[in-house]
Amino acid sequence: MIIEGNTDYTSRVFRGLNAKTFTVKRSVFDDCSFVDCDFSGALIEDCRFRDCDFQNSNLSVMRWNRSKVIGVDFRHCKITGVDWTTLDWSSYRLGSPLLFEWCDISLSVFNSLVLRGLCLRDCTAHEVDFSDCDLEGAEFCRSDFQEARFSSCRLNRCDFRGATNYVVNPLESSIEKAQFSTPEVLTLLNCFNLEIKSVD
Repeated sequence: MIIEGNTDYTSRVFRGLNAKTFTVKRSVFDDCSFVDCDFSGALIEDCRFRDCDFQNSNLSVMRWNRSKVIGVDFRHCKITGVDWTTLDWSSYRLGSPLLFEWCDISLSVFNSLVLRGLCLRDCTAHEVDFSDCDLEGAEFCRSDFQEARFSSCRLNRCDFRGATNYVVNPLESSIEKAQFSTPEVLTLLNCFNLEIKSVD
């Protein structure tokens, strides 16, 4: 099956699609599923994905130029090196946040985006750039944020329980009513240059 440009797709299942380095422009996908597909290096331009899901697929270094993603779920996907700032986020709503589960989104860029309610659960997110993002109400449970950047973020009501390797500076990012688990929560004190010692 080949995906064509300038085409509307509704309730379609794309399975085992090899769209590596493929170009798709001005197509619309509503309630579609992509299973075991390879979109690595593909150019998806001026397209819209609404209520779609991607499973066991490779979307690494994929370019979403001016495309819209609304209520899209990613599960067991490799999505490394993606610049999410190139998408059109004008239709992003709190009621239809993005969901990532068991995905690798390392080396991706979300800089300065408003992604309230984002769900990033059980993911690998090494060296991801969330700088200056509004992530209020996001869920980051059990994800690994090694070398990820959360500078100057809005993290109110975020859920970091079970997450590891994150570095959040509460002096530059707001964390009101955010949830954390021990012992990782102690990293919030790093900016204060404290010495924490156990009691003998």
